[in-house]
Amino acid sequence: MPLSQAVKELTAAANARSTNWEAGAARSQTLGEAIEKYKAKYGLLPPPNFDKWYQFALANGSPVIDDFTQIHNDLLPFWSLEPSTIRQRTSHLAEHSGLGISLLRIRNGTCDYSPNIPGSHRWMMDSMQRMVEPFVKWLPDMDVAMNLGDECRMAISFEEMREHKSVARKAMANMMRPGNRLQNSTTMNLNGSQWPSSWSAPLPNKVPSPFFSDYIRWQIYHDLVSPSCPPQSLARGKRWWDWSTLCVECMLRHTIFTEEGSVVADVSLAKDLCHQPDIAHLNGFIMSPAAMLGTNTLFPIFSQGRVGGFSDIMIPSPWNFDKKSPYNESLDRAWEDKSEALFWRGSSSDGYAAYSSWMGFLRARFGNEAHEWATATEPTPDEETLKINVSFAGTISKCHQVDCDTELHTFNKWAKDMHLASGEINHDETVRRLSTKIAPFEDNWNFRHLIDMDGAGFSGRFLPFLKSHSLVYRAGIFQAWFDERLTAWQHYVPIDIRLGSGAWALFDFFSGKRHKGGREHAQKIAEQGRTWALKALRPEDMQIYMFRLLLEWGRVVDDDREHLGLVYARD
Repeated sequence: MPLSQAVKELTAAANARSTNWEAGAARSQTLGEAIEKYKAKYGLLPPPNFDKWYQFALANGSPVIDDFTQIHNDLLPFWSLEPSTIRQRTSHLAEHSGLGISLLRIRNGTCDYSPNIPGSHRWMMDSMQRMVEPFVKWLPDMDVAMNLGDECRMAISFEEMREHKSVARKAMANMMRPGNRLQNSTTMNLNGSQWPSSWSAPLPNKVPSPFFSDYIRWQIYHDLVSPSCPPQSLARGKRWWDWSTLCVECMLRHTIFTEEGSVVADVSLAKDLCHQPDIAHLNGFIMSPAAMLGTNTLFPIFSQGRVGGFSDIMIPSPWNFDKKSPYNESLDRAWEDKSEALFWRGSSSDGYAAYSSWMGFLRARFGNEAHEWATATEPTPDEETLKINVSFAGTISKCHQVDCDTELHTFNKWAKDMHLASGEINHDETVRRLSTKIAPFEDNWNFRHLIDMDGAGFSGRFLPFLKSHSLVYRAGIFQAWFDERLTAWQHYVPIDIRLGSGAWALFDFFSGKRHKGGREHAQKIAEQGRTWALKALRPEDMQIYMFRLLLEWGRVVDDDREHLGLVYARD
């Protein structure tokens, strides 16, 4: 199949899926309809104060009312645990300060957070406090264990997770059994011992948790990801050792093979690592995490993102809520005024580089392929090609000395060959500073083609990229809270983590240099992504999501949860 035909079919199918999802997610026109949709979709009544959430969502113009399946799936396993067990495990996370967990504490309609957190991460908890402030008065008492790190933390074996979900579904079904008396209020104030009334002193950093292991600089695919997969999966039955060849079998489930190369057809499957054992050597976080304290026990850990096989509860990122990577529309350019170039600036933050492991990291492989593509041939005047403006910038860190030096030399050579080096000399030999300057974030808006890739964790650039007039490409395996409301090929272009000829054929196609209609396709996807992001991925949408998540969580951790549900009386 020609690439152009594959793109045409993928974008048409994506448009239909996106239209159907958006219509279904906003079908309810009244509170009563929203409750009925909730019952039909999730098999139980919505939590207490769902009516307050509904009013908040309407007041803030939410385009999503009826589909928060991500929240349901994230919280489902915890219905298998006794609420007292969840509270004990939450306290355990807070007591062991070395785990990098901070508590968001809600008591009597007010919000506070752990006093003993590193100053470098206090902004995160300030942001979360501001995120919940508009609706905290409607939340029951609870402690929420917030992961301060970028990396996800919890991977449960397939067999254990299956048992958790089986027990959970039975517990949830008890709510809807005939004769069950329900109430639209929590028991948060009936038993003062449910949650601690004061902050307890954390244990010293050197006191380890018996439930967590240190996986820093340790390949985690076989220890954490693989056990979470079904017994018959490739992850459980196959190892991929040959880095020099392509694992075609690993791509079959999520890929279309075209005449110009492979492209991602199903993003959900592309992020399912159970059929992709080669990813053990293709992603920095999986290969050699720079920081990783992980567990295979079900703990209530709330994180900004996760990869397949992990079960952290996903939350909107404080980085995005605080607009740390800001999109300023006044600095953006119209599509017609942007350069026809693929632009990326970043650091080698994927993982810890040791024993040449960095050569398998996604960002390094992308930099290498960009260098090869840009320097392979010089275009003739009558054969224009997409300009490649890709370079590492800043300083080199998180690496063994030999690897640091090799990265510095390699990245600088690529930049020099591509005429992207600044020419400045680094006079401080104690700092491994690259020859390409760090670009102001708004420089991205000068280019039509922007690629976003995984770093040590989820990417903070993706949402501002989507809000721009540029076409966004996404390469990575990290999942985020907003994935269910985005559609690949409708709002952005997915890129397989293996990159290769298919990725570069897509870049070339959407530049329109040699493919009629490619540029029009690119502009259309860019504007569709921008329109939806400005409508459904605002700070207000993060608050709406968090409000609903915490209402659901407040019920899960309540001793009387099987009797808690909004009973709606129609006029």
